[in-house]
Amino acid sequence: MFISLSNEIVLIILVSSFVVLSSGCMSLEDTFENSILSFNIPENWTVVDVTSTDSLVGLKPLGTNTTLIDITSTDVSPQSVVDNYLNNYPQEYPRFQVITQESVTVDGENGIKLVYKNTGRDDVLFTGPEYISSLITFSKYNQTYIIRSDEVLIDEYQSRVEPAMNTLARSIKIKDNYQ
Repeated sequence: MFISLSNEIVLIILVSSFVVLSSGCMSLEDTFENSILSFNIPENWTVVDVTSTDSLVGLKPLGTNTTLIDITSTDVSPQSVVDNYLNNYPQEYPRFQVITQESVTVDGENGIKLVYKNTGRDDVLFTGPEYISSLITFSKYNQTYIIRSDEVLIDEYQSRVEPAMNTLARSIKIKDNYQ
């Protein structure tokens, strides 16, 4: 009797765990890792092949064909990356405007988060929709990394892109390949 009761308890626990996991009450985050970095893949996003670009990694929402976030690296400082955006984008985009520029911590390092809006390049009449983009830049092991989002409409930015950018900023880890 005692053995069958314990088997029933184990079965109940297993079934309950399956129900909780499959219902979405609890999620198991997937992770991405390559020779340079690792991070948690944001919920409802997937990593895309970016071997033909200068990106280290690209991400797109599930069910779409468009890469909306990419991660790149450069030799210039995080402040220089942000200054380049602030100095050059107003000439390309007539209504470029910084929404926020703030300090952030990424992988234990100080970084900069820039969120900005603009319209299309050819919107000389200023009638087009406004798009939101963002970037997070930080340095680690003498290299600067940029997590950058493509421009999207504000509701898509708030519902999809911003949460994904936050997940990446919280979870990214850069590997020290020179140890």
